[in-house]
Amino acid sequence: MVWSAETVEGLAPDGASVTAARKLARPGPWSEVGFDERAVWGLCKGSGSRPYQAQVDLSGPAFKCSCPSRKFPCKHALALLLLWVGGDAAAGPEPPWVAEWLASREERVERAASRPAPGEPPRDPEAAARRALEREARVAAGVEDLQRWLRDAVRGGLGAGRLRAWDEWDAFAARLVDAQAPGAASRLRSLGGVAAGRPDGWPERLLSGLGLLHLLCEAFARADGPVREDVRALLGWNVGREEVLAGPRVSDRWVVLARVVIEQERLRVQRTWLWGLSTGRPALLLDFAPPGAPLEPRPAPGMAFEAALAFHPSATPLRALLDSPGEVSGAPGTFGSGGAGEALRSVASAVALNPWLEEWPVVLASAVIDGREGGAWTAAAEDGALPLGGSSASRWRLLAMSGGRPVSLFGLWDGAALTPLAAGDGVRTVAL
Repeated sequence: MVWSAETVEGLAPDGASVTAARKLARPGPWSEVGFDERAVWGLCKGSGSRPYQAQVDLSGPAFKCSCPSRKFPCKHALALLLLWVGGDAAAGPEPPWVAEWLASREERVERAASRPAPGEPPRDPEAAARRALEREARVAAGVEDLQRWLRDAVRGGLGAGRLRAWDEWDAFAARLVDAQAPGAASRLRSLGGVAAGRPDGWPERLLSGLGLLHLLCEAFARADGPVREDVRALLGWNVGREEVLAGPRVSDRWVVLARVVIEQERLRVQRTWLWGLSTGRPALLLDFAPPGAPLEPRPAPGMAFEAALAFHPSATPLRALLDSPGEVSGAPGTFGSGGAGEALRSVASAVALNPWLEEWPVVLASAVIDGREGGAWTAAAEDGALPLGGSSASRWRLLAMSGGRPVSLFGLWDGAALTPLAAGDGVRTVAL
């Protein structure tokens, strides 16, 4: 990886962490700052009597700090890297606390390497087959009950009093959880929130959602081919990591376009968006961790690497697994090859194959950004313009980066607007 201040800031979980790290990235609060070919380390004075021990494994990168922050990486690890790239760290031997941490990481890698090879059969195949058949039967019974419940709900009318009661939706969602169909339960609870809260446009949203749930039930009994895997995933089946890695791979030079961390009540979700420069296809790396726990380190936005990705089975393969990235380097400042027409055609093709998609990643190879406070925002290509959604801050960053000139643009199209996630100005690729 080619390290720079931009690379370091691209690792930050949010803008506040970048601001705090910049304030700390000065020699004053630091002592014993050093580095070697493997790591960077240092002690940072905090509010307590003992300084915080911050350390970064450059091969990951991976981070560790003794501060109580729940952010990862924390401001101390980011500031330490900024000091290092700025030349304020001295080369030297690793102190014992750093060497011990690096050794423990190496042990974990060795243990992972000693696990059974991908595709190895279960120790008790008969018991595994029996459990699989039992789940199939439970899910089938739950889906049949859901179809009956959906028919009754629509027959009674969307404005019926029973549908305004959250308990009605929650109770049946619990039935689906018992039937081992948590994906359907989650969709039902989401629709229950629409029915009970009645936001603007609730009848259309509710009827559309109920229709897609009914389609999911029908597809469970009839679908075959790749879409069958999408149906099972939506109901709650998970494909094992080993099974995915045992499948075919897609080799390319992948650009890291954006990384989004979503903080949920019981889970942290990291979404890393990639774009294949040769294949011209998107890929999504998903990582999960409990609140306060570290997420899997990924190359920073604006970087690129050679790798063979294994995609989860799907009619519209998007989620992928990265076994081990190759050498990381700076990404080109442009990506994609089409305009607005090609972007919309790619969305239409994806939805035709998987009607439950709520958004789809698209790129515009060259687009001019236009927008103003309180007005409409657009990204105009040679063959048409797409409306821009997303946060006001991301749109203004995009406009400032482009300076009125054409940029490569990556985002998520939801059927109404494009949420911008990354842009390239011909020199660099930047997450928004």
